[in-house]
Amino acid sequence: MKMLACSAGRRMQFVVTFALAALFSGSCNASDPGSRERSFVKALELFDAATSANDYLASARELESILAEGFENGAVYYNLGNAYYRAGEFGRAILNYRKAKPYRPRDTYLEANLQQALAAAPGRLSEPAMPWWTHVLFWSDWFSHPTKVRLAANGMMLAAGFFLLTVVLRRDALLLLAIAALLGGSALGLEAWLSHLSRMNRGVITAETMAQKGTGRDYEAAFDQPLKDGAEFLILSQTADWTFGHFEGIGDGWVRNEFVAR
Repeated sequence: MKMLACSAGRRMQFVVTFALAALFSGSCNASDPGSRERSFVKALELFDAATSANDYLASARELESILAEGFENGAVYYNLGNAYYRAGEFGRAILNYRKAKPYRPRDTYLEANLQQALAAAPGRLSEPAMPWWTHVLFWSDWFSHPTKVRLAANGMMLAAGFFLLTVVLRRDALLLLAIAALLGGSALGLEAWLSHLSRMNRGVITAETMAQKGTGRDYEAAFDQPLKDGAEFLILSQTADWTFGHFEGIGDGWVRNEFVAR
């Protein structure tokens, strides 16, 4: 199967979306937003002109440079996933598609490409169970992560305003509005925080390697078979050289950090 291609209109949408996100980024240490946008456009041009895996990796490196200072953007993650997929690095493709999801939760192109990368990955494991809070906080996929944060902040400000008016005007109806705004803002903020923690604890194997029962090459293998590119797992702990994780359906083990992306 072929990856879903981007139309000219969709490509322009990516550029505009990225430019707005770069412009309003809150990172005081970030590079000039114009420089980021130029790097983004250059990466798209490299991708369009690519004819080999190395060419696609050149596009990926350009996109990675945008993220080097902590900047986050759904369009960058999505296109980074595309570049790694075309380069045959399925684990990194899956990782970046998943990072793009909170910023583009209803993007059908993104979902289709993620499923294609999962199908192509030689190391794909069983899908982990969905966290309990995704069932309780059922609006998880209604809004993007930045929208949830803004709505949570606005809910808190509305609650404070209504509480103040309740004291001044002494009207019970305003108190009910204040409580509703507080609960709504708190729930959205909690969901955004839990989702962020969940993403921070996800890892993926990027090349074939053996998981071990301890942090050293002399330890026994943790599993009968090697882990392969695209095996996703939950990160439980990490040292300077090793990562300990839970691999759905097969158990826990240590892998060297050089074979892990997160």
